[in-house]
This record gives sequence, C-alpha cells and structure tokens, in this order.
Amino acid sequence: MKGRRPAAHTAFAFALCLCVSALLLLLCSQSSPLYPINLWDDANCLLTVGRLMRRGGVLYRDIYEQKGPTLYLLHFFAAMISDTSFLGVYLMEVASLAATLMLTRRALRRRMGERPALALASLFWACVLVGASFARGDSAEEFCLPFLLGALCVATEAYGRKSGPMDARSLLLCGVLSGVVATIKYTVLGLFIGLCAFEGALALREGGLRRAIRSGAVFLLGMALPVLLWCAYFAANGALADFFTAYVYNNIFLYTGGGDAVGLLRSCLRIARDNAIWMLPAAAGVAAYALIGRENRCARCALAAMAACALAAAFLLGRLWPYCPLALAALGPVALVGLCDALARFGAPRIGLRARRAAAAGALALALALAVFASPNAFLRGVPLSALAQGRIAARIEPGATLLQYSHLDAGVYLASGALPPGKYFVQLNVGDPAMTEALDRSVAQGETDYVLMSWRELPPEFDRYELIAADTAYDDRGRLNKNLYLYRRKDGGTRDDDQG
Repeated sequence: MKGRRPAAHTAFAFALCLCVSALLLLLCSQSSPLYPINLWDDANCLLTVGRLMRRGGVLYRDIYEQKGPTLYLLHFFAAMISDTSFLGVYLMEVASLAATLMLTRRALRRRMGERPALALASLFWACVLVGASFARGDSAEEFCLPFLLGALCVATEAYGRKSGPMDARSLLLCGVLSGVVATIKYTVLGLFIGLCAFEGALALREGGLRRAIRSGAVFLLGMALPVLLWCAYFAANGALADFFTAYVYNNIFLYTGGGDAVGLLRSCLRIARDNAIWMLPAAAGVAAYALIGRENRCARCALAAMAACALAAAFLLGRLWPYCPLALAALGPVALVGLCDALARFGAPRIGLRARRAAAAGALALALALAVFASPNAFLRGVPLSALAQGRIAARIEPGATLLQYSHLDAGVYLASGALPPGKYFVQLNVGDPAMTEALDRSVAQGETDYVLMSWRELPPEFDRYELIAADTAYDDRGRLNKNLYLYRRKDGGTRDDDQG
C-alpha cells in the first residue's frame, strides 16, 4: 500500500495542475470556449492545416505551411476534437500547461512544501499568460515550453548530482526533447545549444576528445529519433523533399523579415517592458541561481550557458515578433529556485506552516485575479462571433462554397465559414516562394473558387472574374484598426442578391 502513495500523490498533483491550467487558459487564451474565435492569423493558419490533415491531406505535399510537423500534428488532434472551433486547441494548450506546471512544481518543491510550490508555479505562469509574449494563445513557443523546461530540469538535476559530464540516460532524454522542439520550431533550440556547448566543454576537460564525442553521439542519437520518425512518415507519403523544402530551405533562405540594429533594439526594449511582470523576476532569479545558488558550480554554469544561448536565440535571429521571447519563460521555474536561495542566503525568516498555507492561498488568488483582470485578451470574452468582422464576412458565404484567402495570412474566415481551401497554397505566407505566388495568382485568374477573401487591400483589377460583395473592418483591444477584409464572389456563381457591405 505504501508503494502506491507516491503514484497517487503525483496523480492528484497532476489533476490539480490540469484544473489550474484549464481555469487560467479559459480566461487568458483566445482559443478557449469563452472567446468566439482566436483573432491571431498564425493560430488560424495552424488550425486550417490541422483541418485539412484531418481530411487526409499530407503536410507540405498537399498543404503548404512553414512551421514544424509536430506542431501541425497537435492541430490535427485539435481538429479531430472540433472541426468548427478552437476547442481542441484549447484542450491541447491545457495539457501543455499542465505538464509545464508539474515540472515547475518539481523544481520548486525542493525548496518549499508541496502546496507553496504549486501555488507559486500557478502565480508565475499566470504572469506569463498575461504578458504580451503569450499573444492570443496557440503559438509554437507555447507548445515548446514543457519540452524546454523538461530538459532544463533534467540537466540541472543531473549536473547537481554529479559535478561532471551528464550521464548517458539524462543526455539521451535531453536529446529526445530537443528533437521534439526541432520538429515544432527549430529556432527555439537556443537552450539546447547552450547545453551542448557546456556539456562538450566539460566532457572535453574531464575525459578528453573521446568523452566529448561520446556525449555528442548520445545527444544526437536522442535528437535524431523524433526527426527520423517524421522523415519516415514523409518518405512513405512521397513528401520528404517537400518537408525539407518547406520547413528547412524556405525558412532559411526565403523567409521575409528582419530589420536594422536600431529597430531590433527598440523591439527588445518594448518586449522587455510588455513582459516585465515575469521577465524581471526570471532574470533576477537566473542571476541569483548562477551566482549564489545552493547548487554546485557545475549546475550553475550549465544554467548560465543555457540561459545565454536561449536569450540569443529569442532576440537575435532576425525579426523579433512579440511571441518570440515566450520560450524564455522556461527559465522561470529554475529562476524561482534561485530567488528562494537568495532569500535564504540573506537571512529571510522562516515562516510557519500556517503562514505558508496562507501565502499559498494568496498566490493562487492573485494568479486568478491576474487572469481575470490583467489579460490583454479579456476584451474579447463573451463577444458573439456575429459582432466581429470575421463572423459578418463568413455569414455572406454560401454553405458548401469554396473559398480562397488570396492575400496575407489566415484571417479566421476559413474556420468561421466552415470552408476549406481547395489547393496546396491557401494564404500568402511570409515566405518569398514564387511557386506560392504563382499558384494563388493562377487560382484567382481562372476563377477556381466561389469566393476570394482579401486582407488589408482590395483585389487587383486584373482579376476581373470576381466582384466585391462585402467589406468589413476589424479592430483590436485598444480600438485600433486591426484588419480590413474584402470578400469577392465569382461573377458566374452564387444565388444571393448581395449588396456591397
């Protein structure tokens, strides 16, 4: 009976983490049932791909998008749950955050009791969810968090047990986790680059070149496993070349973006300001952990290397989007350990059991209050879809009709109308691929779909097979212009006598 208690305790803790995650994301993520739709173009692209995969389409071969296959696999599962809403995405987010909370609890309970650890973990992640980097919810970085944090916990614990190179089992696990992240979004691999650099230097110093090669081989073996599984899938479906072209080549050589050093500095300062609620304590905690933490020197140096490379990957790889720094939140749990160590070192008084329970209750209450009142997405809670431009535009599309969004990213009308794109290219992505532009131009020029949707600008006059039947404007949470939408119908199709909106 005694042997079952730890498992039962862990299961109960995970159930609590699921409940906390479900509540926080219900309030903060636009994918939750409290929101009519997720307004973010990227999130709509991901779900549209998942919906197409659900109908048998092969990623990259039949559907073109440029992020990693594991991310689209999650949205395939989401589409299996709900093909008409973001409910499935919300459930995927809940599972991801629950795993992240469990790992945060694991890192913190070495310094405090079970209840304070879970309460502080909830408060920290509530701060992350109300920060600007969380965006609307459903980013690649969000789904990378449990894998990044898992590797961080494994590495610091392994180095903490033994002041030397990591054991093969831990190194293999970190490699597998890095492989999963690589198949979600490989620009988030900064933390693993820091880990490899530190492990390589340590192994070279402790055991020479042979030991360093062994460490590298074990890590790469683990990393290769998820990648090779995907390669096998694409090879079996005749899409291996499409996988390489879309996810690797085009992202490196054709992705549009970037800017000058001054613009990058301004973006960094803006992001630091907009995420200060969690970035400031995380930065202070990482510094405390690395400089004065209770762990041995090996673990502290490993964290410093991982944090430095994660920071560089988040801020220095081209154009800095608001959601890029979210991956840095994986450092938060270890940073909180560092803050606890700093408080203990500088003589913070120990508090009794009753006071710890009161503090835990206060932290949970504050986490809930932040989610209710501080989320930048709160403006959209409870708003009916019919009150949004996407809903009004979707209402003008005949059921069963075909639709193509010709310009910009997915505005959400595919989902709102229930339509699916008929071809491989369904939006204008931030990739300068001539094949994509030519295919979209050809589709509109030949009038292949019943409706065409434009974002921001009207359809060029040379595409005269379509007529404008509706125009609408979307606004953001601050009342600023967010998007202009223009809906066109093929002149020889449709049965409605619509007037221009």
